[in-house]
Amino acid sequence: MKLLIMDNRYCFFCVGTGGHVLPAKNLIESLLSSGLSSKNIYIVTDLRGAKYFEDIDIDVITKSFYVSSEGILEYLKSTKQFISTLRELYFELKSKNIKTIVTTGAYVAPYAALISLLIKSRLFIQEQNQYAGLGNKVASYFPSKVVTSFPDTKNIRKKNIIHTGPILNIKPTKDKYKKNTDTFTIGIQGGSQGSDEINQYLFKFLENFKDKKVNFVHITGPNKNVKHRFDLVNYKQYEFIDDMDSYYKNIDFQISRAGGGILEAAYLSIPQLLIPYKFGTTSSHQLLNAEYLKKNKIAVIAHDYAEFCAILQDVCLYKNKYLNENFHSPSIKVGNEDIFNLITLGENGKF
Repeated sequence: MKLLIMDNRYCFFCVGTGGHVLPAKNLIESLLSSGLSSKNIYIVTDLRGAKYFEDIDIDVITKSFYVSSEGILEYLKSTKQFISTLRELYFELKSKNIKTIVTTGAYVAPYAALISLLIKSRLFIQEQNQYAGLGNKVASYFPSKVVTSFPDTKNIRKKNIIHTGPILNIKPTKDKYKKNTDTFTIGIQGGSQGSDEINQYLFKFLENFKDKKVNFVHITGPNKNVKHRFDLVNYKQYEFIDDMDSYYKNIDFQISRAGGGILEAAYLSIPQLLIPYKFGTTSSHQLLNAEYLKKNKIAVIAHDYAEFCAILQDVCLYKNKYLNENFHSPSIKVGNEDIFNLITLGENGKF
């Protein structure tokens, strides 16, 4: 086996929200920390994704990728636009001697797969969810290794799968778990973009909430920081929190959507109330993610406000007693180190 860090060139295809971009950024920071020059790393992303890399001095290639809302048939109708963008990428990347391409999924994955074939590079696909999206499903049929956050990932080619566990965007240590204290804190987040539904559920619940022994740390999401109609000194609201280690360290329970990021709290043995997104292609994987954690007794699911309110009332009333009686602490495999080793180790740059 040959260590490929110093003499390899990497290209990361990652677009859209933090759920897809932050795992790539985590791997990039690990490569830089290991001594790889920033000149040996390239990023292909869209306008939303580019914002996450403003603090890193790396070559970022930004494209307006076509996004389908109706599956593969709509992509076939836009073949001309797809080929045009693919051609642009090929000419920009072919002379850069890239040996390893990594994609974290979504609509950019097929581009990554085709480019890897054209320039004869290794391809790694990260799938964060229990049910793979269309982009990763298509890409998985190319010569590749697919690293998965969840075991038994569905809707993807099984042949190339390696179950590594997720890339945590926190320090992978269980020392961060909050011990039982006199204060009980509930964290609320709706993914990197926030959730209007969760925000409104919480505001409605808190309008008549009087228990001063329960604290709330609410991450509303960008441009969702709004005034509320209740007066609680134990409620704190943020559009976003950079230091998620500190956030997790100080909460006992979390309310969240059900994207792949829920494995961070699960890893830290923080019980969760999950409200899966109900619309579009995202709904299938969020529901399966939530059901996986429910099956392992580290989360419960609320499908509407009535269920949300009933569960949260019990959590606030009984606190740690309720958590200890209703939730377990499962063993969650972490993929940070394994995925880093996979993309930096190889034999002559091949699988």
